[in-house]
Amino acid sequence: MSTNATDDTSEATSEEESRRYAELHIGDEEFVVYDRENHQAWVQSTVSLDVAELR
Repeated sequence: MSTNATDDTSEATSEEESRRYAELHIGDEEFVVYDRENHQAWVQSTVSLDVAELR
């Protein structure tokens, strides 16, 4: 894992890698974003935003 984390979408890689992560809507305004290859890696939140919409 890089010590210099970034959300720069210009560094996005292949379409296959972009499908690695998925989002589940689990209830009223609750979301889980998870890594399809590492089932122990996930984040639960009450907010979900598309990174492209933030640019």
